[in-house]
Amino acid sequence: MFVMKKKSTPKISIQERMRLKALNALDPVELEIDKVMDKKKNPFSMYKYLCGLGYSSRVVNYMKGWTHEMQFEIKNEEGCDQLEEAYSFLNKNQKKYALKFLDGIEQDIEKYCDVYKPVRKVRITTPAQMVKKITYLDEWKKYKSIDPVEIPRARMLFTYNTSSKKLTKFEGHLSARGSRITGYDECVEKTLTDLKLLDRLVEGGNIIASKFMEEIPRSKLKEGNDLPTKNTLLIKVIK
Repeated sequence: MFVMKKKSTPKISIQERMRLKALNALDPVELEIDKVMDKKKNPFSMYKYLCGLGYSSRVVNYMKGWTHEMQFEIKNEEGCDQLEEAYSFLNKNQKKYALKFLDGIEQDIEKYCDVYKPVRKVRITTPAQMVKKITYLDEWKKYKSIDPVEIPRARMLFTYNTSSKKLTKFEGHLSARGSRITGYDECVEKTLTDLKLLDRLVEGGNIIASKFMEEIPRSKLKEGNDLPTKNTLLIKVIK
């Protein structure tokens, strides 16, 4: 048995839908242009018309350049006899008025698109989202890492690499991006092998933390690494 297949209707893209919507909205505008071509003064405002429609600027953007061909024909800068004949019903002043009217339409379209251009919503990133890719060591011996969500907006952070024995100090308006600590003005490190001294940092307050790097003996202050690893304890933050 032969079964006729239904012809599938081609899908129209979103862009094409917007373009057709814009072109259909220009039908009333053509009537306003016709009034000008009938040598009538016309107070029509394209901007007010567009505001009344309330279309998005993405739709109205398809209207740009709509009058350019007509303006080109009226100007007839190349001296085409056919175009001269086609617009001979307009005198010099009337042509000047028509061009001004058409240009006003284009300017209003530009104005509308500028005023009502899409505004991207600012994406609010939570501290948990900022630090979700940070790699760190949960626990080592008697030490436990702080919750990494404490890092964003902290002014100081201390990390300790249990493998390299490097204590790193970050200072600034701290944050995180990807797997790195960011927002620091200073990132320095020293080798720390005396865990009793580390206890002093963990148990101490803000004053001890602010000067702690000076207390570590026999180790030069070097530029630190802002990329924590699986061996890195998040020792302490100062808000």
